[in-house]
Amino acid sequence: MEKKRKNHIILKIIMLVLTAVYSCTMTVLSGAGLYYNRESYGEKLENIGILMIVSGILMTVGAVLCLFRKNILNIISLVFSCSGFALCMTMLYKLCDHADRAGWSDKYNMSPISDMYKSRIMPCIAPFVIAVAVAVLQLLSYEAAEQRRIKKLKENAPAPKILDE
Repeated sequence: MEKKRKNHIILKIIMLVLTAVYSCTMTVLSGAGLYYNRESYGEKLENIGILMIVSGILMTVGAVLCLFRKNILNIISLVFSCSGFALCMTMLYKLCDHADRAGWSDKYNMSPISDMYKSRIMPCIAPFVIAVAVAVLQLLSYEAAEQRRIKKLKENAPAPKILDE
């Protein structure tokens, strides 16, 4: 039991580091760059930037919420993580599609800019998968199931007698 707990803590630490680097920093800063340069990029890329910032925040909040063992927080964590990841991947697709159609390329080695965006944002898959796995493991753990069983027994316990007969 103690070894499982240590592994669980190590997994959470790894998730937090990866979330800080990829979900929070890379995604939010990419979106902030698009938003900052909105005058030259236009409204479409401004909206993509805003939604990338939102997706990074959702994934980060989802990862933080799965640190706690409360069932409701793990459920909210799953919702935030999944919606943030789906939004992030959708915005990445739209951004790369726009960059490829516009012919954006790196000025030094002439590689497509979409490759740079993919290499920076795609690694947020790892903290997303870990956050979902941690939340699901905590929801389905033996301790959580035992707590639900005890709570149900208390709720369904017979009421104490009011009158002595």
